[in-house]
Amino acid sequence: MDGFREALRIQRWDDHRYYHHSRINQSLHFVSAISFLFSYVMIFKDPAIAALAGWLVAMTTRQAGHFFFEPRDYDVVNEATHEHKEEIKVGYNLQRKVVLMTISATGLGIIPFVYVISDAPRLS
Repeated sequence: MDGFREALRIQRWDDHRYYHHSRINQSLHFVSAISFLFSYVMIFKDPAIAALAGWLVAMTTRQAGHFFFEPRDYDVVNEATHEHKEEIKVGYNLQRKVVLMTISATGLGIIPFVYVISDAPRLS
């Protein structure tokens, strides 16, 4: 268990120091966090709205911050190349984010439309 905790600590530190330099990205992470909190509250009232807010708003803003606003040049502060950072990244690297952003953008148009026209029961 100690090995797992140490690996998690290193991954969290790498994520923080390599990918959160941009103020715009930090702001989008804040919007994402607020959206997730909204989703956690709404899950008891309307799970569909909670899922839409969690996926379409929270995840899209969080990943867009990394994808569009984080610098891709040499990281002077951490003395690391963009390629090195992509190699050690856990989870969504830029290639995976392209797929995620495409799915989310498609969902922005389709999922709410399906939700509105559906006869899905709503929690009251």
